[in-house]
Amino acid sequence: MSEEAEEYVSWWLALSRDPDYYTDTEQGQKELADMIRKESERLLEEIGKSVKRTKEIIWLSRYCTSCHYFRSEGRKMKCEKWQVRIVKPFQGRALWKQIPSRDGDEKEFVVDGIDWDSKWKEVSDKIVDMAVGMVNGGYPYFCYKGG
Repeated sequence: MSEEAEEYVSWWLALSRDPDYYTDTEQGQKELADMIRKESERLLEEIGKSVKRTKEIIWLSRYCTSCHYFRSEGRKMKCEKWQVRIVKPFQGRALWKQIPSRDGDEKEFVVDGIDWDSKWKEVSDKIVDMAVGMVNGGYPYFCYKGG
């Protein structure tokens, strides 16, 4: 493990090895806070690299299919206004990937992507249709333009 990666893991190891120093002394608290801050910054940077724009997916409302901006190709639906994919409620199953943990003892699961064609929870089509009717409080999105 690199020295930098070791530093990120070491804050909790250091705390577990010498809890009195890191909780009862001012110097220990400063060192612990510094190690935790560096790990937080590293995690935020890592998350920032993988986050996609927030409006990539929107929920299907009962008004979408009659909107001027609505497009459908087979099972895929799209909003031309926002250039986003439209999915039904309960769609989007997480795709998990196993990676080695930082301490090397166990494996961690991380989300590797999302399968927007699969349901994340097994629910009946009737419930999905009811949920579509309740999207946005049952009202059209503000961008709705009757087709």
